[in-house]
Amino acid sequence: MSGARFLRLQPGVYAPVPTPFKSDGIEEIDITVFESTVYRIAKAGVGVLIGGTLGEGHLLSRDERATLIKSAKKALRHAGLCDEIPVITGIVGASVRECISQAEEAASSGADAVIVALPAYFAFVYGSDRAAVSGFFTSVADKSPLPLIIYNIPFAAGGVDLDAQALMVLSEHQNITGVKLTCCNIAKGHRLALHVNAPEYQARHRLPFLVLPGSTDYLLPALVARQHGCIGGPANLYPKTCMKLYQTAVEALETGNFEMLRQAQALQDLVTEADSVINKVGFLGIKTAMHIHVDDAIGESFRKPLTGLGPSAKEELKDGLRKIFEYENTL
Repeated sequence: MSGARFLRLQPGVYAPVPTPFKSDGIEEIDITVFESTVYRIAKAGVGVLIGGTLGEGHLLSRDERATLIKSAKKALRHAGLCDEIPVITGIVGASVRECISQAEEAASSGADAVIVALPAYFAFVYGSDRAAVSGFFTSVADKSPLPLIIYNIPFAAGGVDLDAQALMVLSEHQNITGVKLTCCNIAKGHRLALHVNAPEYQARHRLPFLVLPGSTDYLLPALVARQHGCIGGPANLYPKTCMKLYQTAVEALETGNFEMLRQAQALQDLVTEADSVINKVGFLGIKTAMHIHVDDAIGESFRKPLTGLGPSAKEELKDGLRKIFEYENTL
């Protein structure tokens, strides 16, 4: 890996930013809305991940991904946070060669790290071969000019679910800097966190390794289990609440302040209840919820073959998220 010019990833809350499309029939990206979203979540202290699952990354062109990276950096400069908040971008190649190429393009566009999932199409061939699965990530990391985050998302990776031992081995690579665990396995994350938080591990690594659950609805339990924050779609909706939960929980755990821990519990209750509404209608409902509750300039369009929500789901989002937005708007 060359030229360490990227911002280091730090523990915290990261939002996988949706890609907004214009309602123009040709699904053009609405850059103005995108930059506004990045600005808003960054001002709340939330990190930025673009071109992920929620960002419909597999449906974007190379040029579009480059444009989003540059636009995110522009929004961060406008917020005065370009030197504080890193930009993570999804890479979606079906081969090691393609992933390396996309990582190089991400670096030249200004990204600070990449996140990559195991390609799904040929998982029926190599999915049961632990060496092949691990070799995919290490081969990309070997040549990537940017630090790599592993995206463990079994339902989108041919059912392949990396276990704690495999992740511990991968964490020893000097250019692998974290994992997003979209497998809802808090025990796996706990075991991995024990490994990467150990002084011996940190002494032999120049980059931190972040264990980041792929959801906000168990952020507090994950922090208790020594993990480092989360990458969660709802942080686009109520970023200030998610950050207050994170900061309150971290301070409570560091100081042993039980009353503050109870405050973190109450915040987690609020977030978990709201997240359950989103989970009921599906994660793509986040874009629609942003249209309803955040800014009606945010369109509800998706790239085909993805489709929008029906009227009943929209009503669920409108009514079910009212309470958390009453709180979010007080912060």
